Amino acid sequence: MAGDNSKLPVTFQVRGNFSMKSKVRERWVVGWCAVSCLAVVIWVGGVGTVKSQEPAPFTPRQVVEQWIHVYPGNIEQAAELTTMAFREGVPKEEWIATQGPYLRNLRMKYVRAKIAHEEMVGEEAHVIVHAHIATLMGDHPQDELYILLKDPDSRWMINNVEVYTESFNRVP
Repeated sequence: MAGDNSKLPVTFQVRGNFSMKSKVRERWVVGWCAVSCLAVVIWVGGVGTVKSQEPAPFTPRQVVEQWIHVYPGNIEQAAELTTMAFREGVPKEEWIATQGPYLRNLRMKYVRAKIAHEEMVGEEAHVIVHAHIATLMGDHPQDELYILLKDPDSRWMINNVEVYTESFNRVP
């Protein structure tokens, strides 16, 4: 009965060591597929990681929130959020050198600030802030209208700030 292959399973009925070669081939195919899938996952994950390391551009609201957080205490960071038009044509370094001492002497700081409204139309955005500031001259509420423009790198930059204090809003 040693030579009778009729009662063995179909895979063992074939010639010689073919079934053994099939198992080796099957393992190789499964291994190759697993390695290929792993390589694809690593590549896709790697590409995703590279893209996620690039900072996403801030929204107009986030730019204004950052401005309120850093201005006037960190005038260097604040300057990075502004356009040349905001700085009246003055380069950042010169604007920092002139505005920094002025604001330190004024001792201006935000006591409270709340974004009341924001609106984007194309390459321009308006953000309205209800703020309460303190200076050497006292503290008072004011409304601020931030006008932001997109720069060539698609970053929102503060181009103008209009301040409305309580005394301007009263009818005589």
